[in-house]
Amino acid sequence: MFGQENYRTLVHEGNQKFDGKDYDGASSKYMEAVKSNEKDFTAHYNMGNALYKSKKYEEAKAEFEKAEQLSQTLPDKAAALHNLGNAYMQMNQPEKAADYYKKALKQNPYSEATRKNYEIAKLKEKENEQKKNQQNSSGKGGGGNDQNKGEDQKGDKDQKQDQGKGQQNEGKSDQGNNPQQNQNNEGKMPKNLEDALLDKINNKEKETAKRILNKNSYSMPESNEKDW
Repeated sequence: MFGQENYRTLVHEGNQKFDGKDYDGASSKYMEAVKSNEKDFTAHYNMGNALYKSKKYEEAKAEFEKAEQLSQTLPDKAAALHNLGNAYMQMNQPEKAADYYKKALKQNPYSEATRKNYEIAKLKEKENEQKKNQQNSSGKGGGGNDQNKGEDQKGDKDQKQDQGKGQQNEGKSDQGNNPQQNQNNEGKMPKNLEDALLDKINNKEKETAKRILNKNSYSMPESNEKDW
């Protein structure tokens, strides 16, 4: 009994540090909580979020993987899978990100945030393939290619910033078995990024992409949601 109370206290202290944007301090508290009870979803999931905020994406990925394995509800599993996708996006592996977003959608098909991230990951994957094909076919290339490369890099940077902003499920809870989840969405993606993405796809896909990218608001799942 004491061990469980200690675990909840450590998670709560970690949450307070997380709210104060002390992500390293939060990670330390969640690590203590994991040592107290390594078989519970919440501390692993919350630590993954704190590491993600600290841009330690490889470490965050490992915690989300553990959280996904320990999840006991569909919302928990979907949240962990969603954030695994986010970590892979930040590590510039959109094909793996898309796989995890797809798995998350199977658990929670009504998540517009996950659906949007899935579409962005697929567009990014296609863009990477086209870049690779262009590099293979162009050889040395000319000055115009160098200019395009700079524009593509700018678009990549904007996409990465947008990906890190609003699409993460940031769950925190004082209770071991009922983590709260939140999906912060900060409106439309930057116009230049939207244009860059739309230019990369063919006309057949363009209408679908526009419909997804132009959404201003997203429906929120009914389970375990709160703004914090």
